[in-house]
Amino acid sequence: MSVVNLQNVEYTILTQQKEELTILKDINLQVNSGELHIITGPSGSGKTTLLQIIATLLHPSKGERILFSKNLSSNSSQETIYETRSRIGYLYQSPFLPSNLQVQEFVELQSSLSGIGYFSAEEKAKDLLNQFNISQFSKNLPTTLSGGERQRVALASVLAQNVDLLLLDEPTGSLDHENSLIIWNLIKQLMDINMTIIAVTHDKEIAELADDSHILDYGVIKSLKKK
Repeated sequence: MSVVNLQNVEYTILTQQKEELTILKDINLQVNSGELHIITGPSGSGKTTLLQIIATLLHPSKGERILFSKNLSSNSSQETIYETRSRIGYLYQSPFLPSNLQVQEFVELQSSLSGIGYFSAEEKAKDLLNQFNISQFSKNLPTTLSGGERQRVALASVLAQNVDLLLLDEPTGSLDHENSLIIWNLIKQLMDINMTIIAVTHDKEIAELADDSHILDYGVIKSLKKK
């Protein structure tokens, strides 16, 4: 089943000089359930913009964006957009973690957003912290953790929301090699349970496992590899 289907998508912005600047043009991308797709490309090529369009944080200027078999445009109802957005998890390179909440409290809060009760949210948070080997930090504030530990907490908090599509924006870009391997090993576990994943990354550790790799350059996307 197709999870993401972009057809001739374009995205333009208006510059301060009142001129149109095309960030993405003629983007065609299909990602099926359970697949891992990798997107690479030079800085400023529009990779984050593409992820944000898939996440419904931005709307295409032209073309069709079909997510979970629903054609979503800027004219779609807020209810439809929010419902779709609730199925998508977005992990930023430098995710925000509130400094006043303990690790488990934060993951519990994210879990409760999916509509489950307090005790279920607490149990899910504990399971995720154990799975990601960070249960020993459950009572810590995020400010006391290393970069790799914070990224694991952020990933756990995203998955606590019971998402069907995971978007990763350079998730290991600011981590050393050892912590990068930890993050990618966790993502490999998600592949084993058929999580659909789109990752912007230059890390070869995960690119080898991709169902398809794409390069985005000057706003145009091209497939590099298909298993």
